[in-house]
Amino acid sequence: MGDAVQDAFDRCDVRRAVEDVAELAAFDRYQASDGIRAAAEYVAGRAERAGLSDVRLLEFPADGARRWWSFRAPLSWTPVRAAIDDVVRYPEQPFALAAGSAATPPGGVTVPVAPLADAGEGALAVHDDPGTPVPVAIARAARAGAFGLVTDRLPGPGRVELPAGSGLAAFSVTPEQAAELLRRGRVRVEVETHRRAAMPVVTGLLPGTGPEEVLLSAHLCHPRPSVNDNASGAAALLSVARVLGGRRGRRGIRFVWGPEFTGMAAYLHDVAARPPVAAVNVDMAGQDQRRCGGPLIVERSPDHLPGFVNALTEHVVAALPQDARSYSGAVACDTWAWRATPFVGASDHSLLVDASIGCPTVSLGHWPDRFNHSAADTLDKLDPAELRRTATVAGAVAAVVAGLAGERAELEDIAVGWGAARLLGCRQGSRVLLRHRTAVALGALDGAEALHGRAGGRARAWLADLADHVAALSPAGAGAALSPAGEGGVLSPAGEGAVLSPAGERAVLSPVGEGGEVFAGPALSRAWDGPFNLRGLAEAASPAGRVWLERQAARARARSYALMLALAHGIDGARDRAALAAYAECAAELPVPEEFAHEFLAVLVEAGWAKEG
Repeated sequence: MGDAVQDAFDRCDVRRAVEDVAELAAFDRYQASDGIRAAAEYVAGRAERAGLSDVRLLEFPADGARRWWSFRAPLSWTPVRAAIDDVVRYPEQPFALAAGSAATPPGGVTVPVAPLADAGEGALAVHDDPGTPVPVAIARAARAGAFGLVTDRLPGPGRVELPAGSGLAAFSVTPEQAAELLRRGRVRVEVETHRRAAMPVVTGLLPGTGPEEVLLSAHLCHPRPSVNDNASGAAALLSVARVLGGRRGRRGIRFVWGPEFTGMAAYLHDVAARPPVAAVNVDMAGQDQRRCGGPLIVERSPDHLPGFVNALTEHVVAALPQDARSYSGAVACDTWAWRATPFVGASDHSLLVDASIGCPTVSLGHWPDRFNHSAADTLDKLDPAELRRTATVAGAVAAVVAGLAGERAELEDIAVGWGAARLLGCRQGSRVLLRHRTAVALGALDGAEALHGRAGGRARAWLADLADHVAALSPAGAGAALSPAGEGGVLSPAGEGAVLSPAGERAVLSPVGEGGEVFAGPALSRAWDGPFNLRGLAEAASPAGRVWLERQAARARARSYALMLALAHGIDGARDRAALAAYAECAAELPVPEEFAHEFLAVLVEAGWAKEG
């Protein structure tokens, strides 16, 4: 395995990868625009030269009406130019013009300027209140009949996205620009756009000898320059294509570039012949860790799917060549940082891992990043060495899953070692967590066996014995053994309708409480169509449900999002609300307040996205 990682690292042409980043960063890549079309044409041409076959630049409607499951097509929107007097100018100032801004009549309009609290009909409202989130400010301006909104609340300035068809023109500016607009009192605003572009998705293939495919994805969208998010991810995939081009494994390697979420939805719904067996999503690949503030993140596939892709990816990251050694030379030393984290799902991998698709997927990225979603996400924040490392990880993982590298015994050892570490991490945890981690560890072994065939039961028995040993050491369960076979309600086979791993049956958690009791409440089953989509749920929810979702996002957007997806993924037709909360707490590795779980699940049921009983 070390040789495969070193080979991918050595063959990565980082100079060309940086060139690709720079080229892509020159385009305004809104989801359905002339800019993203030009970026897609560039990627398609580079993919062909890298040796991919079946390279296609697909076009999908961008009318805001077409749906792929609950995912709505974006509205076509290409900005041409915009200005507020001589204070704010687009395209000279990236990110200044909010996505979806309404066009003005030719020559523009003169409007009064007022603070948001005082802005009336036809005014340009200035949002300078740090206590009011930008989405709330947008809604207030719309209710007041304002012409548009200017905000200085997003450092960078940062990205603003207007709701589809809002009718507002909005701008992200510096505090100095906002103050100048207020001082002037009246300004001339001009916005020129068009809505002729379709939504593009690029796909290409390194063929395998069989019909199964591994998928590599990177979203292509976001305003200029958006270097790390996500010109770097798109360029990393082109680098992988150059490294692996011309090689053929048992499985093909499919590449997909497109607008985030909607592009992946369109590809999976309309184009993919079958779900991939595993995937790597690359989102924010090349940050300079010291300048941007965050390590390389391996976001694990969620716990309802076999865990081998997690184990493999973490093994590959740990095997990357190091630039330094300890004082004696005995130990290789990292000069950069990485972390593995629980699943969140804030990129394209969210669709792949849903039970309706069932593809184990890791996502590679960086967080935190102090320049994310802002005009400051520029080329000087890119670290070529970090881009090379991320591309190497994606390429090496894809090569192993495709059968280009790795032997059965080695893959089994990787799965067992990863599973053991997850179990040993439960020594001070509850028995519920240990049961959960036992299922995840055995799932990782299932995934390894699916790639190269079953190796027998010794590894499975060893992990089961380790789980029993950890249970005996646990302060909460001394002397209590866990059964790996489903006896006593600890583990059960996948329920009806569940997606199975390529190896067949997999273990999942059954609704068992910390004391071993079985929850007796009515079970919930999923009723939404296709991959879970929080925006789609908001559209389907009642007004009260929509307000609740918006309130949670305003309080703690990322945490709320992670908990909601964990709860949704846990719905399997067997768990009741209490069991779902217990599952989500183990999967997200975050506390799940009882009230939060109850209210979110109530929103799902009321919207018709889940059935209870």
